[in-house]
Amino acid sequence: MKRITRCMLLVLVLPLHILAMDDNNSTDIGIIKGKITTSDHKPAIAVTVLVKGSSKNAVTDDEGNFSIKLPAGVYELEVSLIGYVKQTKSVTVEKQATVGIQFQIEVSDVQLQEIIVTSGRNKFAARETEQVARIPLKKLENPQVYQVIGRALMNDQVVTDRTDIYRNVAGAVPNFAVGGSQGMSIRGFANTTGMRNGMITSAIVPLNPAILDRVEVIKGPSGTLFGSNRNMTLGGVYNYITKQPYDHFGGEFNYTGGSFEFSRVFADLNTPLDKEKKQLLRLVVAGQTESSFQDQGFAKNYTIAPVFSYRVNDRLKFTIDADITRSSFAMPTLAIASLNNVSARSFKELQLGYNRSYITNNVNVDNGINNIQARVEYKLSRNWASQTNYLYSEGFYKHFYWTILNLLTDSTLYRSVRNQTPEKFGNIQLQQNFIGDFNIGSFRNRVVVGLDYNYGYNSLYRVTVNYDTLNINKPLNDYNTDKINLLSWQKGFYASTTKSSSYAVYVSDVFNIAPNLLAMLSLRADKFTTDGNYNVATGKFSGGYQQTSFSPKFGLVYQPIQNKLALFANYLNGFVNTAPLLQPDNTILKLNPQYGNQWEVGVKADLIQRKLNATFSYYNIDVTNSTRTEVINGRTYAIQDGTQRSRGYELELAATPVAGFNIIAGYAYNENKYTKASPAIQGKMITASPQQVGNIWASYSITQGKMKGMGIGAGGNYVSSSWFDVTNSFAIPSYTLLDATVFYDQPAYRLALKGNNLLNKEYWNTNGTPQKPIHFLVSVTIRL
Repeated sequence: MKRITRCMLLVLVLPLHILAMDDNNSTDIGIIKGKITTSDHKPAIAVTVLVKGSSKNAVTDDEGNFSIKLPAGVYELEVSLIGYVKQTKSVTVEKQATVGIQFQIEVSDVQLQEIIVTSGRNKFAARETEQVARIPLKKLENPQVYQVIGRALMNDQVVTDRTDIYRNVAGAVPNFAVGGSQGMSIRGFANTTGMRNGMITSAIVPLNPAILDRVEVIKGPSGTLFGSNRNMTLGGVYNYITKQPYDHFGGEFNYTGGSFEFSRVFADLNTPLDKEKKQLLRLVVAGQTESSFQDQGFAKNYTIAPVFSYRVNDRLKFTIDADITRSSFAMPTLAIASLNNVSARSFKELQLGYNRSYITNNVNVDNGINNIQARVEYKLSRNWASQTNYLYSEGFYKHFYWTILNLLTDSTLYRSVRNQTPEKFGNIQLQQNFIGDFNIGSFRNRVVVGLDYNYGYNSLYRVTVNYDTLNINKPLNDYNTDKINLLSWQKGFYASTTKSSSYAVYVSDVFNIAPNLLAMLSLRADKFTTDGNYNVATGKFSGGYQQTSFSPKFGLVYQPIQNKLALFANYLNGFVNTAPLLQPDNTILKLNPQYGNQWEVGVKADLIQRKLNATFSYYNIDVTNSTRTEVINGRTYAIQDGTQRSRGYELELAATPVAGFNIIAGYAYNENKYTKASPAIQGKMITASPQQVGNIWASYSITQGKMKGMGIGAGGNYVSSSWFDVTNSFAIPSYTLLDATVFYDQPAYRLALKGNNLLNKEYWNTNGTPQKPIHFLVSVTIRL
């Protein structure tokens, strides 16, 4: 802990010292203050301004502003933007005076977002986003911790799978549902359902990263703005932001191939549909397939994702965004249970065979997802805007076979199968936000007032059958769907349907007490209702209930150095609706929502002309209203007084020491355990919740000369061991991964070679499934 603290202080104090040395107050010094805008009159962010003939430079901030201190004299300023004609202007600097200057570059705001800046601020650093707070708020102004993984980092790492994205988030660990959904554990809490452009979506099982612009990871309980429902918000939420259209023709084609017969192709095309460029269309089409490194297993999917936007005038804009995805796979469809009878105490000791799958390719999953999202943005006045959002999200399993390995001894097991065929699930959400930015006296207020309606449903037929008993040292028996279906029909399917609705209103106000001091006050009222499960056989509902939740959120930010250094504190709340339970005496225990309450303190820094970005925080999350069991008069009753505590610290860093050299890194320590629970788990750690997680990625690209565009990247991840079972007797081993890439990036094309798991480590996911050994990818991108 002492070493980490010293490193953190060094990271934060050293740049401040350098900054102080640079900001001298000599009487010979004058100041140039300027603003750069785009051709559509928006601030030009992260544009480099050079002072010709000197080493001085500046990078524009989020308002397009820059500032340079220089001795009195005449200077030539040059605006440098990769791929565009340089602009120069002469300016005279006088002693102890400030001179203003403006540039307008011939590039739109959307074009600017597509450009990879090779100098200035770190290209991997978090972008400002309105999705996190639902209002325009800079990162240093937001008292909540969040991290954004953007397209630049995804391209640099040749990302083909969502888990590749998650490994860049400080403290996050990839997490898997048996049905194929991928997610992450944040601050010790697992979540396999993400948001889609700020809306609650169905489980996005086969989502292809080709359709994504970025992923926003919002840390800490986030029920105030994002609700609960299928999103477990106690540790945080993550928001998938899809690619949006821009105002000129463009696009790219990509092919990536590699080990284990991996093959992916995608096309990303964008075009205006009229001369005024008010109607824009972007279409992403992607398909990929791969085999497993094990003796059985495959995965394939395809996606069609169109986006259409229509700006009627300066005040009104419509956007329709969709993706249609189909998938079939037989790799992440296996779970392990009943480990009490084996002598092994970790997966490393368990002799199941790393390359042995225990399934066959025809015992697979066949599913799909349809998302249709619409957004209407309207400028009501100078100070107020309206944003109306709608999402229809529907998913299905055409067939779903989930294999479970139950270990009887060190050498024998029996296979059981959960046959969940068919299943449909969906979500419909309607959201209305009114966003304001106004002053009351001398206090600036940025406010969002929101109304939220959400309807979710699930309909399925399922049965679990015992298939066979195996000796793991001998050849496996035949394993096929014909026998599984026969056993299923003999036992009989259980059919059920669930439906639920929630209605919510929320308000959040960020007001400036002073230019460098602001406070956030937020509150959500949420009413959840469900009729419970509908049993097709009996024709009756059971387990219906209603719950009302109140979710507050408070924050305070003080910037001792404006726009460079911020101290923050927050109190955040999240909640999970819980259904009533039937007790042994046939009474019904009505439960209250489960709450997660976090307090957190930390520091955020954005220094040296945005070349160093860092966040450090310490948090404590207390979970209340958990259920536990207690034996009373020989019978086991449920009691809702259980508690849980997750606490730890996180460090996130993004730096650009020299032009073309970008680093992103993170380290987190977390301890998540039951503080009041049933005797078997009292004081135990939460499953699949490692205490230490570290990540780093460094990339260097040559920015000048004949080799311009040639680069190399390398990085790794460390995840400490965690527990597979609630009694903390069987471990998921720790692991260290090393990846590297070499690339050649030009305006018209990009070539890349990526190596993953170069140390060829054996490691297991949260389901106990072995993960890929060393493998390679080759990627070719052609840009229009």
